[in-house]
Amino acid sequence: MKRITIAATAVMALATTALAFTAQGQRQFKEFLNGLKESPAIVSTTGTGSFQAAISKDESEIDYTLTFENLESDVRQAHIHIGHPQNSGGIVLWLCGSDTLPGPAGTPRCNQANPSDNRNGTVSGTLTAANIQPLAVNGIAAGDWAEVVSLIRAGKTYANVHTATLGAGEIRSQISNGDADHGRHH
Repeated sequence: MKRITIAATAVMALATTALAFTAQGQRQFKEFLNGLKESPAIVSTTGTGSFQAAISKDESEIDYTLTFENLESDVRQAHIHIGHPQNSGGIVLWLCGSDTLPGPAGTPRCNQANPSDNRNGTVSGTLTAANIQPLAVNGIAAGDWAEVVSLIRAGKTYANVHTATLGAGEIRSQISNGDADHGRHH
């Protein structure tokens, strides 16, 4: 009986891992953002969102799509931060900016899908080593792409959407190790 249980567990582990890869061999992540995941202070908000990303097979880039809806104030910026779920951390990658806080050159606008709507939107882009924001406190220098990808894979980063009234963040989710269900019910 133990052998059957061990074999079944191994098959389930392989099946779960397989779901985290695309047909092209990319590692996929899908997270659901809300105010209850904000840290260090939980935020009561009607805002929600999702963050979907795929790390290329050669790990040279990350394609992503960020959506947000029903934010309680206008979106200002969104990023990937380094940090544990219970902590706030520094910005390592910009996902989008606004007229107020545009971000580094080439950063897409958070409301690129509908420039007149600052509380609902979808933004897509591709991140590479050139997009790294140095974080000396975390030992991240410009271009330290492999280290950042490792932190993302290890679940040590989070996606955060910042707004006009909630500058520290209105909605957030830890980026998991590829379990597409992670964070949905938490």
